[in-house]
Amino acid sequence: MGNDGGSIPRRNEMVREKKQDEKTDRKTQLIAMNYFCALSKQPLREPVVGDMLGRLYNRESILEYLLNPTVFGDGAKICNIKSLKDVKTLNLKANPAYTTGQPGKRSVLTFDDQPTAPFVCPITRKEMNGNLGFEFVWTCGCVVSTQARKEMADSDQCLVCSGPVDSKDVVPINSQNSEVLDSLRKRAEERALETKKKGKKVKSKRKHVDEPDVSDTRSSVSVLDKNTKAQKTVA
Repeated sequence: MGNDGGSIPRRNEMVREKKQDEKTDRKTQLIAMNYFCALSKQPLREPVVGDMLGRLYNRESILEYLLNPTVFGDGAKICNIKSLKDVKTLNLKANPAYTTGQPGKRSVLTFDDQPTAPFVCPITRKEMNGNLGFEFVWTCGCVVSTQARKEMADSDQCLVCSGPVDSKDVVPINSQNSEVLDSLRKRAEERALETKKKGKKVKSKRKHVDEPDVSDTRSSVSVLDKNTKAQKTVA
């Protein structure tokens, strides 16, 4: 052992290399999630939509998927989108620096350096490249960095459009935290139930408006019968 001119790697060196590989894989994954549509794997371009778990898609890809669920192969495994009600069109701030060095036609696997992100936070101007947390508001679709919202933690208004914001409607973008994802799934279920209840109420109101008032109808018939009898008596 060792007489062949080679060297035996130490355990700490192997552990260091493994951690470096994991870091590289995570960086590649974050680039893929923040630069490319989760369905089509094409570069994100407006209009961009987000689902209830914070994943990003090109809107045109969602439309293609809804028309043909097999168009992207494993689409059903990637998302659980049944209609456009399951996604929100995002209000994104374009990055002025995104003119050269875009992902373009290159595969995310070929990236050696961090590419220029297509979008930035409208408040801090930080790039949405996976290095910092970003989130959007489900009610209005505005996208900001988590840092910007924390700096304005006392505000109950959207930092972009000034609309009302409920903390339950804030969706972290591409979160890898299992607890956060479980919370988002629970909120998605609650939102689906709320939408279903609202639909039933609207349907009930429409039915009530369309149905004739039976008591008024009977009263009108009674008056008509009396007038008819009176006319016969006079005749």
